[in-house]
Amino acid sequence: MKKRLSLLVACSSSMAGLAAILAILPLSFSFPPIPYLRFDLAEIPIILAFLLLGPEAGAISSLVYWLALLLVGSYTPLGPTMKFIAVGMMVLGLWLGFKLSSRRGLLLGSLLGCALRVGAMSLLNYLVLVFMFPEFLEVAAASISMILGLRPLSGFAAFSMVMILTALFNVLHAALSMVPAYLLVKSLAGVRGFGPRLGGIWYLGVSKAASRRSPRRS
Repeated sequence: MKKRLSLLVACSSSMAGLAAILAILPLSFSFPPIPYLRFDLAEIPIILAFLLLGPEAGAISSLVYWLALLLVGSYTPLGPTMKFIAVGMMVLGLWLGFKLSSRRGLLLGSLLGCALRVGAMSLLNYLVLVFMFPEFLEVAAASISMILGLRPLSGFAAFSMVMILTALFNVLHAALSMVPAYLLVKSLAGVRGFGPRLGGIWYLGVSKAASRRSPRRS
């Protein structure tokens, strides 16, 4: 038991380290309407840790990733903390999805994770744009007007458009993180003997157990 726990922590930390490296490398790209929002590949290892090793690994890798971003990330501590909450909401949503339905846990968890991420980040962005850095609202509104060819936005119209597009960004980023992780897990499932020391691939084990428990139709 202790050996498996040590291996779980080591693998989760390795995934978090990979996420931190991907965050540092120049692989991110801007969300065109709001350029300070950036897509990156760093969340994929966190979701991969969850699907391969289970909820504990997802939680551990998220926490270690946050600590690493506090050291190397930008806009510290606000930026890394918002990133941690975004990733944490996806991990929480996945966990709830598998709790509610082992058989359809991935689909349900992905939807819940996306919804929780959008909700949490909408609230945090409201606090940032209204109380902490209102100048970000002006920058975002000007960029939206230029990219979409709209008249200059101001006031409630500017705030509404920024919040809507920020929510869209988080939906797209959730998909960017979850879909590649799922495809990687499906690919690894075909590798003979993958993960025997950790009891196999967690997601596939849960799905197979749920299929065996479900009653067969005559």
